[in-house]
Amino acid sequence: MKNIIRILITLVVVGGLTAVTAWKLGKNKEKIEADGKLTQVRNTEIPVKVTTLGTKNIQGGFEINGTFQPIKQLTVMSEAQGRITQLNVKDGSFVSEGAVILAVDNDLLKNQLELARINLKKAENDVNRLKNLLGDGGVTQQQVDDAENGIENIKANIKNLEKQISMTYVKAPISGTVSGKTIEKGAFLAPAMKIMDIIDVRRLKMAAYLTDDEVLQVKKGQRVELRTDVYPNKAFVGVINLIDVKADNAQRFLVEIELDNPGTTPLKAGMDGVAEFNTGRSVSILALPRECIVGSARDAKVFVVENGVAKLRPIQLGNIYGDYAAVLSGLKAGEVVVSSGQINLENDMKVRVEE
Repeated sequence: MKNIIRILITLVVVGGLTAVTAWKLGKNKEKIEADGKLTQVRNTEIPVKVTTLGTKNIQGGFEINGTFQPIKQLTVMSEAQGRITQLNVKDGSFVSEGAVILAVDNDLLKNQLELARINLKKAENDVNRLKNLLGDGGVTQQQVDDAENGIENIKANIKNLEKQISMTYVKAPISGTVSGKTIEKGAFLAPAMKIMDIIDVRRLKMAAYLTDDEVLQVKKGQRVELRTDVYPNKAFVGVINLIDVKADNAQRFLVEIELDNPGTTPLKAGMDGVAEFNTGRSVSILALPRECIVGSARDAKVFVVENGVAKLRPIQLGNIYGDYAAVLSGLKAGEVVVSSGQINLENDMKVRVEE
């Protein structure tokens, strides 16, 4: 009987302890869930820094992105056909204008030319004899005329063969560096086949496209400062040599800026750069700090803060003036734009503005 009582007391104690433990665990779980929800609520408010948009008077010009291009570039095409017997260049080698790039087998043409010259000499002798016989009545004037026409035909054939032989020697049309060579010695060359490109990068030109307002601020012969990310601490100076008189489909005017390609800091064709046009006049713009821009300047977007919520908005930008870009559309003065913290933002996220 005593044993039964002890067992019952033990079960009651253990049950009580289990109930207390379960109650405490339940309370802890509720607290953890509440804290998690609070943290989640807090984390949905992304901390950002903002700036209020306004107008600014900007002095000194504008910047335009552009691409460096070779001053001259030509594709060399074949005019003759035959097996290549001589090849004097390779990719990366420099050739001077007029230098022989390659030669095609021309032995047959040379034999034909030699035979034509022999026939010419014989025909000239025959005409001389006929003229001597003309006075004696042994031949007619028509026979002499036909013989002289035969001489002219042979001379025309000789010129044609000389032209064909000259075409078997492909010469460099410009001075420059060989690129994209498509043939090898011993290969068969066909007419109108691409042989290689020759690119002259001793001088370069930057192609930049300006709006109608920008193009009216520049002139031919104006000096322009050029920069590229490849040499961040180096400024190149070029001169405007072309201002197109007609806009393209995007209503932009092509402006070409020529510059010498320095040997110490050489540039490559196709590299991107920035042209800094100094106009010397002051303009008033709706100024957006460049740090606010999301994406590229051509497809720019910004986060606008409205009632504590960040709204992603596409905008159109104009000229770039140092640290500021001119806003053409999509924003107005007085609007609040995110300047720092965009990397953590998505459209319609709540934000907390920090000083």
